[in-house]
Amino acid sequence: MFKKLIVVGVIAAAAVFVLKGTKFFGYAKQEVASWKEWADDQIPVEKKITQMRKDVASLDKDIEAVKTELATAIVRERDLIAQKTELEAVVNAEQTRVLAQGEAIKDVAEKANASRSATVKYGSATVSVAEAKERLARDVNVLKAKKVQLAALSQSAEQHGRIKETLEKQFDEMRRQKEELKAQIDAVEAEYKALQLQQMESKYQTDDTRLARIKENLRNLRTKLDVEKEKLKLTPKVHELPVTPTGAEQSVDDILAQLAK
Repeated sequence: MFKKLIVVGVIAAAAVFVLKGTKFFGYAKQEVASWKEWADDQIPVEKKITQMRKDVASLDKDIEAVKTELATAIVRERDLIAQKTELEAVVNAEQTRVLAQGEAIKDVAEKANASRSATVKYGSATVSVAEAKERLARDVNVLKAKKVQLAALSQSAEQHGRIKETLEKQFDEMRRQKEELKAQIDAVEAEYKALQLQQMESKYQTDDTRLARIKENLRNLRTKLDVEKEKLKLTPKVHELPVTPTGAEQSVDDILAQLAK
């Protein structure tokens, strides 16, 4: 049986492949769409409302996923801002130190007329002017690298801030639309219940409830009885002949009197 189903499926797939692109295929697609529409019309309204409520409830999973992304973005942005603030303080302090160190080296170099034997205090050490310049150059390169890192952190924090704002709007919009959909479904259900009540009260009920079927059966029965009544009225009445008494029941004079007629 299973092999037969596979064969049928393969044949059907091959037929679709062959007919694809032809007018018949277009007609077939329209027919399938018509079948789907017909099948959808057969689903009771109550079941559709129940299914819609389930679909709306399923949105909680999507909302929860966005909420997780939003929480992650908030934490990430906060961490980046903290790193940026910390590095910014380091860069500012380092730049102040490097600039001051550079001024100190310049003063010593000018006083010593660029003497190779001149020394200058660099940090906690005392070194020659030439060595101080080498150290200053290395510190400037390190400071430049930290500034590049700071710029990257600032850009990353800004980008994550935009991501966070987008997720916040998405989160709020999804929750708003969910509540709006729930309200719309409630309104549709209330309208449907009111329609059901009107149908119950109507003489010509059009829904498919048991009450409607009973009313329809009563109307059909009354119609049938009315037809039978009308048929009876249209049937011609048979005139019965008067009953003639038997001889034993008549007198002799009555019997002989018939000869005179």
